[in-house]
Amino acid sequence: MTSVSFTGLATGLDTASIVAQLLEIRRRPVYRLENRREDFQNQLAALSSLKTKLLALQEAAARLDTPGEFNALRATSSHDNILTAIAGQGAAAGRYDITVEALATARKDISQGYASPDDIIGQGTVWFTVGGVTTPMTLAAGTTLAEFKDMVNNSIDGVSASLINDGSGGNSHYLVLRSDTEGMAGDFTVHTNGLTGGQNPVFTNTQAAADARLIVDGLAVTAGSNHPSDVISGLTLNLLQAEPGTTISLQIDLDGTEVEESIKAMVDAYNDLFAFIQEQSAPGGDLHGHPTLRSVGNRLENIFHSSLSGSSGPMSMLWEVGIKTGENRQLVWDPAKFQEALQSDFSGVRDLFVERDGNLGKSYLIFTAIDDMTDSVSGLFKISNDALNSKIRTTDKTIERYERGLESYRLNLETRFRAMERMVALLQAQGSYLSGLNF
Repeated sequence: MTSVSFTGLATGLDTASIVAQLLEIRRRPVYRLENRREDFQNQLAALSSLKTKLLALQEAAARLDTPGEFNALRATSSHDNILTAIAGQGAAAGRYDITVEALATARKDISQGYASPDDIIGQGTVWFTVGGVTTPMTLAAGTTLAEFKDMVNNSIDGVSASLINDGSGGNSHYLVLRSDTEGMAGDFTVHTNGLTGGQNPVFTNTQAAADARLIVDGLAVTAGSNHPSDVISGLTLNLLQAEPGTTISLQIDLDGTEVEESIKAMVDAYNDLFAFIQEQSAPGGDLHGHPTLRSVGNRLENIFHSSLSGSSGPMSMLWEVGIKTGENRQLVWDPAKFQEALQSDFSGVRDLFVERDGNLGKSYLIFTAIDDMTDSVSGLFKISNDALNSKIRTTDKTIERYERGLESYRLNLETRFRAMERMVALLQAQGSYLSGLNF
């Protein structure tokens, strides 16, 4: 008898492994797309870091872009428990002898006592005159003391009302009216005699409004508040207590310490930014070759290293005040050179940085350039982020299409292998049958 056999078909193939390997080969384009998407996402993160460092530089520049901020004068008081001062724009170095004769006071009035905040004070019209302006306040029938207090606070500009309970029992609740402004400019009067149907509040003045009185270099001066900025040009005085007969020496000197710290902060922010730019522009950096990175670097370097066009002062280059070009796009800060320049020509140094009367200083130009680059509508970062997000969305859609195709491919492979398995099983059964026949 001759036997019939079939070989090479029923070999126990690992079809799941074969399908997985075939799918892995077919998925290679998806991996490339996922890597590309990750690259786009890394660029977005790097742009965010670049913008953060750029805004830090802008914040540092903002501390030096106006004359008021570029303040190198310091006021020193011989009696800082009586008077201090802040030197601002327009102040001049020198000394002033000042005596604080009297502080400015705000008017205070107090009513008679009431048994309760719920006591009825009547109805009608109350007239307030504050700073020469008269305002009527109409009370409805049944208005209480507490309601009157709230109406004053909500309706009368320049006057505040409060209730005080002295805790003595009986008529222990008092309504107190205070001017919001020290000095005669905040003086007020109140007329309540038009009220009827309740206990009409009658106010007694406990503190009159008064202007501050000073003697400045032998000249008698009145000030409308305890923080006058119009007594000495460029100075804001802080009157803390009256001491007639005590002369305070107020010395105004050039002191560039705070300005120096601000400029150093700007230099440090610049160097931190450009260290990041150098890192990112190198091969392997997430922003290597990116136009936004180049634009940011070129625009700021042009401002820092070029001559200031249209400067109203004698200085036009930052190296003249100790800010020099170093290696690897870094700046080198020379504080001694800065102080030398500041002492010899304060206004020239100031005009190199600040915006004043048409003079566009370096700090102003830095601030506006960064403002333009980070504009939320048309700035470099908005344009770059929109382009990258668009690429990410397109990549995601392409990956989705590939994944749908891979799923169809997987189903087709599994269908084919199942059909093959069925065919192999059938042939094996036929072979077994034929092997049992005798010829």
